[in-house]
Amino acid sequence: MMKPAITMAILISAVASGAAAQFIPTIGEEPVYEFCQDRPARPEWIENIEPKEAHYGQLVQMMYRAQSLRAVVESGECSCETRYPSWDDAQVYYYEHYSDLERWEVLERTNEYSRSANEFRRAARPVCEAAGNW
Repeated sequence: MMKPAITMAILISAVASGAAAQFIPTIGEEPVYEFCQDRPARPEWIENIEPKEAHYGQLVQMMYRAQSLRAVVESGECSCETRYPSWDDAQVYYYEHYSDLERWEVLERTNEYSRSANEFRRAARPVCEAAGNW
């Protein structure tokens, strides 16, 4: 007969393995979100970017995140349109100001936008939680 602790460890391991399998993304499936189901998809060029160019896509994604959290803080509301705006503004700004930067410069800008997004996140979170969009 197995000891209860061993039985529990096996059970937890089996459940965890099954749970982890549920979180593995499947190629071609649309993501399912808890809120704001109609959020805009990332631009195709970011989704299909070559690995050696991924830092450019990461910069645009961090710009987008900072932009949306800033909009929440400035407007004081967290509608889906505010929290997940079109990607157009972030892309246009990127192409006008950053698309020709060297890799190290892109990484510096990405870190700056990350810090900015994290600052806005602190103020945006309570607003979005109250709206049910966090």
